[in-house]
Amino acid sequence: MFRFRVPAPTPGRVVARRFKKGAALLLALALPFVPALSPANEPSGVMGEALDGKLGTALEAIERGDRNVLDGALAQLQADRHGDQVARYLEVRWLLARGEREPSAVAARLRAHPESPLMPRLKRRYLDQLAETEAWGEYRLVFDRAPEINPGTRRQCAYWQAELVLEGVLSDGQADAALAVWKRGRSQPEACDPAFDWLDANGYLDESAYRARVRAAVETGQDGLARYLVRQGPTGLAAYRDRWLALRDRPATAVPALIEAEGDAEEVTQGLLWLAKREPALAREWVARAASQELIDAEQAGRVSRLAALKAAYRYEPQAHEWLTEVPLAARDEEVWTWTVRSALRYLDWSRVKASIDAMPDELSERREWRYWRAVADDHLGQATAARTVWRELAKTPDYHGFLAADRLGIVYPLPADQGAPPRPADEAVATLAANPWLSLAFALHRLDRPDDARRLFNHEIDGLGEDLLPALAYLTDRAEWHDRASVVIARMDKLHDPEWYATRFSLPHRALVQAQAERQGVPAEWVYSIMRRESLFMRDIGSGAGAQGLMQLMPATARWINRQAGLGLSPGQLADPGTNVALGTAYIGHMAERFKGQYPLATAAYNAGPGRIKGWLPAVPLPGDVWVDTILFDETRAYAQAVLAGMVTYRWRLTGEPRRLGELLSVVTPQE
Repeated sequence: MFRFRVPAPTPGRVVARRFKKGAALLLALALPFVPALSPANEPSGVMGEALDGKLGTALEAIERGDRNVLDGALAQLQADRHGDQVARYLEVRWLLARGEREPSAVAARLRAHPESPLMPRLKRRYLDQLAETEAWGEYRLVFDRAPEINPGTRRQCAYWQAELVLEGVLSDGQADAALAVWKRGRSQPEACDPAFDWLDANGYLDESAYRARVRAAVETGQDGLARYLVRQGPTGLAAYRDRWLALRDRPATAVPALIEAEGDAEEVTQGLLWLAKREPALAREWVARAASQELIDAEQAGRVSRLAALKAAYRYEPQAHEWLTEVPLAARDEEVWTWTVRSALRYLDWSRVKASIDAMPDELSERREWRYWRAVADDHLGQATAARTVWRELAKTPDYHGFLAADRLGIVYPLPADQGAPPRPADEAVATLAANPWLSLAFALHRLDRPDDARRLFNHEIDGLGEDLLPALAYLTDRAEWHDRASVVIARMDKLHDPEWYATRFSLPHRALVQAQAERQGVPAEWVYSIMRRESLFMRDIGSGAGAQGLMQLMPATARWINRQAGLGLSPGQLADPGTNVALGTAYIGHMAERFKGQYPLATAAYNAGPGRIKGWLPAVPLPGDVWVDTILFDETRAYAQAVLAGMVTYRWRLTGEPRRLGELLSVVTPQE
C-alpha cells in the first residue's frame, strides 16, 4: 500500500543531510546483514593514500587564492612518488582558477605538458581569454597545438577570425566550412560575424545559399531568422519563404496544390513529410499521386511512406502494421522493423508478431527482446515446447527479459548465492595500478570529495590500461565505495552479469537514508535505489542538459513543487546534497505511485517522461504489463522502464537476500477511466 505522507509540523525538517549517530546506529542494526571484507583479504595500502593530507591542504589554498600555502604543499609533495604529476595537476587547478591573471604561465603549461589531464579544459579557457583580448596570433598557435579539443562553433569561428586578421583570407576549405555554418537554420554566435562578412564580401552568400538557409530556418521553426534573411537577401526571397511556410503550416492544402502544379521535387518531398507527421493517411494518398506523376523518385516516396507508417504506429493506430509492411525494403531501418513488431504486439496479434520478427534481419531478430516475444507468440500459437526452449536460454541471464522468461517458466532467477566482496586481485596488479600517478591522484580526489576532477583523471587513464588490470581496478573502486566508476569498469570488462561482480554493480550507497525516506513515503526501497542508479549511477554532483540535478536527477521546478506539495520544508536549491535530493526524489516517487494507483510501469515511465505523457500511451483495452512496457513510445523511456523494473528485482535481493518476482510488478494496464 503506497502512502504519500506529509510530515507532522512539530519535528520540522525531514531527515536530509545527516542522521544523528545513535539513530543511524539503531537503523543500521535493523538492516539485513551483508558480508563485509575481512582485513585479512585486503591488499595492503590504499590507492594514493599518502597524498590525502598534502593534497587537501593544496586544494584549500587554491580555493582561497593563497599561493604561499600552495607552494609549501607543492614542496612537500616533491618527496612523494607521484609528486611531479600531482604538482602538474595542482598548477593547472591554480591556473583554471586564476589563469586570466597569468596568461604566460598558462601558455607555458600548455606547451610543456599537453598530454596531462585537465589540459583540454585549460586550453578552452585560455582560447576564450585570447579571443576576448583579440590576441589572434597566440590564438591561432594555441588552437593548432595539442591537446586536441572539440572547439564548438564559437571557438571555431574565432579561429577563422584569427585567420582573417593575420592572413586577410580564408582558404577554400575554411570558406566551405564557414559557409556550412552560415547555412544552419539558427542564429550563430557573434564570433562568426567576421567570417560571415568575409563570405558575403567574396560572393559566397548568393541566392542559392540564402535559399538553403531560409529553408533550414523554416524547418527548425526559426521564423524570425527567415524574416531577417528575406530582408537581407536578394529580391524574390519572400515568395520562396512563403511557399515553405505554407508547406510546413498548411500541408493538407499546400501539398496537393504543389503536386497539381507539378512543383519542385525537393519541395514536394518535404511537404509530404510534413503532411505525414500530421495526417499519415492523407500523405499516403498524395505520395502515390506524386510518384505516379514522376514528381518524386522511389527513394523520396519511400521516405514519405516510412514516416506515415511510423506516425500511425506511434499513435497505436490499428492500420499501422499493414502500412509498415508496405514500406519499401530500401526505406526500412531498425525503427520500421521494430515498430512492425510493436504494432502487432500492441493488438496481441500473435501470428503477426511471429511473422514480423521472422522477417527482421538476423542482427535484430536475435536480440533478447525479440527472442522473448517470438517465444511468447509461439506459446500462444500452440508451440509451447519451442517457446520453453527459448525461455530457458533467456532465463540464464538476470536482466529484464531474462526475468520475464523465468516467470513464464516459474523458475528461480539466476542471481548469485553470495553477496560478498568481488574476487581479490593479485598483489602485482594492485602494485601496477598504485604505480600509476593519475589513478592514484584520482582515488585521492575521490576521498577528498572532488568528484568531477576525480572522474576526469580516472577516465583519462582507463583507456590506456590493459584488460588484465581491469579486475583489480574494479576491485579497488568497489573497496573505495566509488560506485559509479566500479560500474564503468565492470562494463568495460564485459562482466555485467558475472556473479562475482553482481553485488558490486548494484551497490547500496546512502542505505540508511534511502530506507528511512522509503519508509516515510511508503514506497519500496528497491524502487528508490533502482531509479537512483538509472538516473545518476550514484553521482550526486552531475546534472543533465535539461537541468536535472543530483542522485535522482530532479528538475529544480519539480523539486520546488514536491517540496511544497509534501510539506517537506527542505531547500530545493541544494539538490547536490544527498539527503535533500533523496528526500525530495522519494516524495516524488510516492506521488507518482499514488497518481498511477500503484502501477509500477506507469509510475516509472512517468518519472522519466513526465506524467502528462502517460495518458497518450494508455491502451484502448486492458494490456498485459510486459506488452505495455515493450510498446512504450519513446525508446529512452522504454529502456528506462525495463532497467528500473529489473533493478527492483535485483535490489530487493540486495536488501533482503530474496528477489521480488518481476511479474508482481507488471500489473495489467487498463484504459483511462
